[in-house]
Amino acid sequence: MKIQLSNWKVTHIALSLLDDETKRDENSFDLEAGNYFSEEKASNSFGVVFDLKISDKAFDLSVKAAFDFEVTDDVITEEFKLSAFPKVNAPAIAFPYLRAFVSNLTLQSGVAPVILPSINFVELAAGKA
Repeated sequence: MKIQLSNWKVTHIALSLLDDETKRDENSFDLEAGNYFSEEKASNSFGVVFDLKISDKAFDLSVKAAFDFEVTDDVITEEFKLSAFPKVNAPAIAFPYLRAFVSNLTLQSGVAPVILPSINFVELAAGKA
C-alpha cells in the first residue's frame, strides 16, 4: 500500500503574549492527535489532526492542524483503520511539519523560538504519553 501526505493546513491558531505580571516560571505543552476518515466506502484518503497547546513562560499558543493522506494504489479498509498506521505512523510523518511551523511562528513573532520535543507516537496512541 502506497501512502503519501497530500496536503496540510493550520485550522486554528491563537498566540497571546503574557505581561510581566502574569509570566510563568515553567513551560509546558499538551499534544493530542486524532484521525478522520471519509464516509465514502471506496475512499482512498484519511487524515490526522493535532491539537497543540503551549504554555510558555512568556506566552500561550494554541494550534490545530489537519494533515491529509492519500492511498495511491488501494482503498482504505476497516483493517487499515484499526492498524497502527493511522494512529502511529501517519502522525509521526506529519509531526515534523507542525514542529517546524511552531518553531518558525515563534521565531518570527519576536519571542524565544519553541522547538517541540520528539514524540513517541506509540505511547501517545496507547494513552501513555
